[in-house]
Amino acid sequence: MKEKNSQFTGSKEYLEKSFLEELSYKIWSTKGARFQADKRLKKKSKLSTISLAILSAYLIIASLISVYNINNGGNENLINYSITALSILLLVANMFENNQDYKLRANTYHNCGLELGILYSKLRTFKTLKENPTNYEIYRFCQELTENYQNVLNKYENHDPIDYDKFKTLNTDHFKELSESEIKQIKKRYNWEIYGWYTIMICLPPILIITLILFSK
Repeated sequence: MKEKNSQFTGSKEYLEKSFLEELSYKIWSTKGARFQADKRLKKKSKLSTISLAILSAYLIIASLISVYNINNGGNENLINYSITALSILLLVANMFENNQDYKLRANTYHNCGLELGILYSKLRTFKTLKENPTNYEIYRFCQELTENYQNVLNKYENHDPIDYDKFKTLNTDHFKELSESEIKQIKKRYNWEIYGWYTIMICLPPILIITLILFSK
């Protein structure tokens, strides 16, 4: 008799296995994504602090241009305008970054990952130690674990899609459907998500200040 062809390939093969295997995959992948969210937000928290500090330094430096008359013979109003604009930018950036609560959110993702790790350990223990469980035992275990899994998810904010994508790039042995180009694209999006905004915050102000100084002469 011919073996039936699988409708699913790669990581989605769990959909054709038992519900216990499906539940194992869900808990494992969600746990991994939440820990990735924790790492991503911790990096953003550090970059946020550094960027705001550098932006404050730019404001002080720009203010000193007028104090020490560095822009000799230049347009004083243009320099004052740039200082005011930089002050507004710093204020808006500060408000925006403080509202993100990166550290708090990272901590909640980490706690969620830990709770899911406990559930995953229970599942692995059940699969390992229960050599021949009855259908009823499997049913009761899956029902209880599913309820616990949903309760954990309901307690915490959902992670961003990029966290799951990043998790997949770290487990390519399991997610074999990912091509090299897809992995590169995910890494680019992940790096932009973390570093993009802060790169602009750090690099753009000095370029604008120098341009205004040169333009005002």
